[in-house]
Amino acid sequence: MKKTALLTCLLGLLGALPAAAAELKDVFGKEVPIGQGRPTLVLYANKSTREELRQHASQFLYDVREKKPIVVIHVDLRDVPGLFKGMARGELRKTHNESLTAMKELFREKGETPPAELDTSLFMVADSKGEPHQSMGLEKGFDRVFAQVLSTSGQEVARGAFSDGARKLSQAMTAAPSVASRSP
Repeated sequence: MKKTALLTCLLGLLGALPAAAAELKDVFGKEVPIGQGRPTLVLYANKSTREELRQHASQFLYDVREKKPIVVIHVDLRDVPGLFKGMARGELRKTHNESLTAMKELFREKGETPPAELDTSLFMVADSKGEPHQSMGLEKGFDRVFAQVLSTSGQEVARGAFSDGARKLSQAMTAAPSVASRSP
């Protein structure tokens, strides 16, 4: 009886994961479409990991472009004093636009037209309390970008340090079924 109750609770929690993720909002107030038919790369960052993101994220995303991933960057604001969190959110909006511009430039440098869905694929989420970061085992002030690959249904496929595990993460992203490969 206890095992059945426990199993029922676990299944309920697992079923709720994509639904809870779908309620996530970015710094523009847009809903983040995790688990809605496209694979997702979730990056956990903070102000000290900004340069690592700039160096590696664009090329990684270019390499997995056929999968048309959703990219969610959870930015840890636990290090930012309360008075400045509003300014930090404004900076995230600005960084979002700069990141899209950089991605479009990368596509043009490679002789390709930026994909139409690029503008609706990047989401920056301000994390004031650090809960998503803590769930990944990241303490306040961590110094490396951490990544998580989610399947088209929102289930975790892989996780690890972003720059060190880029190959493993890329393979997991490529192995995940995508919208483009689904038959109608």
